[in-house]
Amino acid sequence: MKRQILWTLTVVACFGLTQSCATFPCTDLQINAAGTHARIVGESDSWSGALGGQVGVDALLPFNCSLPLRTYAGVGLSLQGARWEDDWGEGLTKGITRLTYLNFPVVTRYDFGNGFFAEAGLQPGFLLSAKDKYESFSYDYKDWVKTFDLGIPLGVGYDFPNNFGVGFRVTPGLTSINAGDYASYKDRNFVFAIRGTYTIPGKK
Repeated sequence: MKRQILWTLTVVACFGLTQSCATFPCTDLQINAAGTHARIVGESDSWSGALGGQVGVDALLPFNCSLPLRTYAGVGLSLQGARWEDDWGEGLTKGITRLTYLNFPVVTRYDFGNGFFAEAGLQPGFLLSAKDKYESFSYDYKDWVKTFDLGIPLGVGYDFPNNFGVGFRVTPGLTSINAGDYASYKDRNFVFAIRGTYTIPGKK
C-alpha cells in the first residue's frame, strides 16, 4: 500500500510539473517521435520483440544549476507490447499483445558540450489499452495487465544547432505488468527507442 501511494504521488507530481512548465512563457518545449522495439521480459518464456512507436512533448524545467544539467518533464503515448507463440495442443499459435501507455517521463540530461548529452530519469505510466491478437481474432487483454507501470529511461543523444535532435533511449521496467490469472508471473516492459526531436525555444 505504501509503495502504491508513493507511485501515485510521483505521477501527480510529474503531471503538475508538466502542466506548469507547458504554460511558463520562458520554457523550452521539445516535441519527440520515436520508433521502438518493445519486449516483455521476465519469467514467461513465450515473448519476443515487436515494433511500436512513441510521440510526446517534454518541457524544460526552469532550474538554475552551476552544473551542465537540464531536467525535462513530459507526457507521451507509447505503443508497445510483444509477440508471442504457444502450443495449445493443436499446433503452434503465434500472436501479438499490444499495450498502449500514457507516460510521464522526468529525465535529467548531462551536457558534454558540442551537442552531445546523456540522460537518466524516472517514468510512471498508465495503461490505456491492451489487445491480444492472433490469426483473425482480437481480444481485450486489459484484465490481465496492471494499470500502473514504472520504468527508468536511460539514453544518449545529440542536439543539432537548428533545434533538431536525435537520440537513443532504453527504458527497462521496474514493476511486473501481470495481473489477474497471470499475477504470479513476474514480467516487465523493456523498450528500445530511436528518437527524433524538435525544440521550440522559449523566450529568453
